[in-house]
Amino acid sequence: MTSNKIIANNPLLYNITLKIHQDLESEWLSAMKNTFLPECTDGKVIVSSQINQLLIESEDDDLTFAIQFIFASKSIFDEEGLPALGKFLKLLDSQFLRKYVYFTTKMEVLHYCTTPSDN
Repeated sequence: MTSNKIIANNPLLYNITLKIHQDLESEWLSAMKNTFLPECTDGKVIVSSQINQLLIESEDDDLTFAIQFIFASKSIFDEEGLPALGKFLKLLDSQFLRKYVYFTTKMEVLHYCTTPSDN
């Protein structure tokens, strides 16, 4: 059975693609999972977040990750998104200042499709 959903409020996905040296991976992932994302994902402004690792070959010793934040709507992002993301970057800088580079992408979710797993 496939579930197709038309998103009524059109959530906004804010993606931060970040490169960090592989020697910092364990410490960085631990901080992201245990501190940074839980402190920023409040269920009201940022309703969910996730970390993805890009599976690309790099010419340096850096690893690339995509941190994705879902905001309930574009209007909530417009009103409260930048302070919420500022809090995230401040937390990140508190432990990893000048140890990463990043760029951002803002996307509106128009549609998604899921299929329940038998597992």
